[in-house]
Amino acid sequence: MYLLEIDPDVLSYCSQPLKIAYKQENKQLKYTPDFLVERSQKKQIIEIKPKKLINSDKNTRLFQCVAPIVQSLSWDFLVITDEMIRREPLLSNIKLLYRYAPVKLTPQLTITCHKYFQSQPPISLQKAEDYLSKKGIFRDSLLKLIFIGFLSTDLTIPIGNSSLISLYQTMN
Repeated sequence: MYLLEIDPDVLSYCSQPLKIAYKQENKQLKYTPDFLVERSQKKQIIEIKPKKLINSDKNTRLFQCVAPIVQSLSWDFLVITDEMIRREPLLSNIKLLYRYAPVKLTPQLTITCHKYFQSQPPISLQKAEDYLSKKGIFRDSLLKLIFIGFLSTDLTIPIGNSSLISLYQTMN
């Protein structure tokens, strides 16, 4: 869920959102997916399995039965492994940023940060904090701005004083 929380394309998600009826070997069965994710352009059913179990006969049969049903709704069916989720330091960084989700931001703080970062090349978290703290903007607000996608940093490197941060850039 941490990965979904920080993904800017995710509009909403729900765990164990529905039951899907399917037939297997003339038996009527029900499947409850782990997540339904609504993205800006599509919906996804996501199943999470340990990597060592993903290719088991039971799961292979399940996926072969359920995937066409999900796809008939024009949704994507994705199977995600525990290894894909637990990539470090990405997951630790996201958990760190998630702790700053409750931090309150004011419109003035956001405007000040936008003006500052708009005129800056990527700058270290420490240097940005040193400058912005004189304006009453501290690390907790900067980390919240990274969490909400207003600012960006490389989440594949542990977040620290030397992390380079910049305004989030959308791809055209």
